[in-house]
Amino acid sequence: MSYLPTLRHEQKGAIVLDGGDAAHELIRTLADLYREDPEGVGDMLIQVASLKDQAERERDLDGLGRAEHLRDEIVAELLNEIGGAEIHLDPRDNHYALMQARSLAYQARRIAEAAQQRADELAVLTAVARGAREERRKPPVY
Repeated sequence: MSYLPTLRHEQKGAIVLDGGDAAHELIRTLADLYREDPEGVGDMLIQVASLKDQAERERDLDGLGRAEHLRDEIVAELLNEIGGAEIHLDPRDNHYALMQARSLAYQARRIAEAAQQRADELAVLTAVARGAREERRKPPVY
């Protein structure tokens, strides 16, 4: 099973880069870690949730405080314990690593093409809407 993100098309031309497979694996690993140390992992998760509220209050005070940095440190520590979020290409066989790299490049091209197509569509829609607005603003001709 590949944990590389995949490109998916949704309704109305929207595209999604889906990293669900990797997220599933991380959550399963987190569950295993919780089973081994429910108190420690539970405490860390509670701290992360509590620090969110504190970080939002500090943000309202122009970013004074340390809660957001502390929260990020705890999340990074927890992420390290469950194996991190890096996607390593298979180093055992250069052919597989090459194929993975090509797959990533292909997906990136598809994302860029879809994004360009959507940008072009939006430019046309904007021009049409602008023309319609200008047409409505013109005084009636008798």
